[in-house]
Amino acid sequence: MSISWPDESLFEPFTVFETTYKTVSAHDIKAAVLIPKNLKPGPHPVIIQIHGGFFATAHSLFAPFFPIWACNLAVEHSAIIVSPDYRLLPTENGVKDILEDLEDFWQWTRSSLQSVIDEKAPGHALNLSQTLLTGNSAGGYCAVQLALSHPDEISALGVVFPAMDLYDPIFATGPSKGDPTVMRFPEAEIPTKEDTIAWIEESRKTVATKAGFERTPFCVAATQHGLIAKTVFDPKGLKLEEFNPVKRMQSGAKLPQRVWLMHGDDDTVVHIRTSHLFSKVLQETQPQTTLRYDVVPGRDHAFDVDMETWEDIYPSAMDFLRSGWLE
Repeated sequence: MSISWPDESLFEPFTVFETTYKTVSAHDIKAAVLIPKNLKPGPHPVIIQIHGGFFATAHSLFAPFFPIWACNLAVEHSAIIVSPDYRLLPTENGVKDILEDLEDFWQWTRSSLQSVIDEKAPGHALNLSQTLLTGNSAGGYCAVQLALSHPDEISALGVVFPAMDLYDPIFATGPSKGDPTVMRFPEAEIPTKEDTIAWIEESRKTVATKAGFERTPFCVAATQHGLIAKTVFDPKGLKLEEFNPVKRMQSGAKLPQRVWLMHGDDDTVVHIRTSHLFSKVLQETQPQTTLRYDVVPGRDHAFDVDMETWEDIYPSAMDFLRSGWLE
């Protein structure tokens, strides 16, 4: 995959700062706050953006994975963006640790974030009754999980190629025979299974919340070798219902009233069948929720960074989100 990733210039329209929302093993876990420059005092809508990256890379201000469309919405509507870090996998408990961090982050946004805003950007207030929750890939999974736990506190949910099923065959056993490699990564550059296992075991010894593309080859390898589900996502083999958004929905958990989902139908990382299933179950279990599901033909993972690949969808998709978020 050849992708022209966004760079730090994406954040030029914002005043940016980070603050700690929890500490684990003496490691501060931070959230980034992005406030549009020249913002007038008063209450402002909120965008909570959860970063992706195989659950193991990136961070809250990792520009390549930060959705351009969310930044555009923030500037256009004078919204404050809040983006959390979380413990990057591999960890001792896998995705269970991430879900714990995100719940702690959510509670912190309710109990303490406004006081931080008062100190760092006096005169600005968070209008939490207008909260848009967004995420791509692993961040899409995280956003859906938060939304299922707090549906009445979220005005709208927007997720792009979300990793909805941690036990999907591509994660459990790797790509099927004849399928392209994960991310269409050159086979010669994929670490061996033995080296990947060694990286997993070494990495889980240390708490990490910020990383870059240096971890990508091992993430690709863990998926390609069929290791990522059982050794990274769920190393203790818990297979808890709380790890699976679709099962949570089938058991009665609800999503917000407005949900936007977008996925390319040639995704080599998160197979589109997982979004098809999510869409089907959502419509069966929550007919009162308005779902917009955009399937983008011929597009692979992370296609959204090239806005031209979905320029025919973009205006109406943003209008759809606005109507739930701001009206």
